[in-house]
Amino acid sequence: MNEILRLSNRKYLMRINSLPLVGHIAFGIIDRGTNILQIRPTTLCPLNCIFCSVDAGPLSRYRQTEYIVNKKLLIKWTKAIVKYKGEVLEALIDGVGDPLTYAEIVELVRDLKKFIPRVALETHGASLSKELIDKLANAGLDRINLSIDTLNDEKAKYLQGVKWFNIHRVMKLAEYIVKETPIDLHITPVWIPGVNDRDIEEIIEWSLDIGVGKKFPPLGIQKYVKHKYGRKVKGVKEVSWRDFEKFLE
Repeated sequence: MNEILRLSNRKYLMRINSLPLVGHIAFGIIDRGTNILQIRPTTLCPLNCIFCSVDAGPLSRYRQTEYIVNKKLLIKWTKAIVKYKGEVLEALIDGVGDPLTYAEIVELVRDLKKFIPRVALETHGASLSKELIDKLANAGLDRINLSIDTLNDEKAKYLQGVKWFNIHRVMKLAEYIVKETPIDLHITPVWIPGVNDRDIEEIIEWSLDIGVGKKFPPLGIQKYVKHKYGRKVKGVKEVSWRDFEKFLE
């Protein structure tokens, strides 16, 4: 049976123990017709990023329900989809929240690695620690897609929407990943025109300097895109893909 808990007067938390895990964008498994499956175990996030396209975090204005998926159910459905597709190269643990809020993230990585060659996850790094990194490495995690949008501490607090966020701590953990573990690191900043232009250049220089991208491309710069129910950065216009490509050049 699924469990529903009240978080506040207008928000609920559903623990999914029996629902189908294909067909919902917020949780479960997403197959986009490639050899990569997106695995979404939770929608929870500790941050309130001012550009968040899915309005995640404690200050969400539109979300009425958060979801956490039972790990055994998630593995069962993932195995069924892999069997149906015939070949899956990678399981990418992502979501409309931060996967590291999932209590069984290490066990999930370990179980996925038993039948999928490559396992990766996305995070802003707020919940990372050396201990967790070591556990993820021992579980077989191949790559972390780490979202770093600035190297400036005050600007990071502004962009991530919480005063406790410490970008220098995340940077030190990124260096630890590169130097002390077999996990590959892929840095994925979001370019917000007029807000972190110079920061993107600094992130590129820092990323290459510490040696990210052992097996995969070192960086994947993301375009700021406005969504109907996502957060919009005041005074920032969404640029065209052509202008985005010019900026990257």
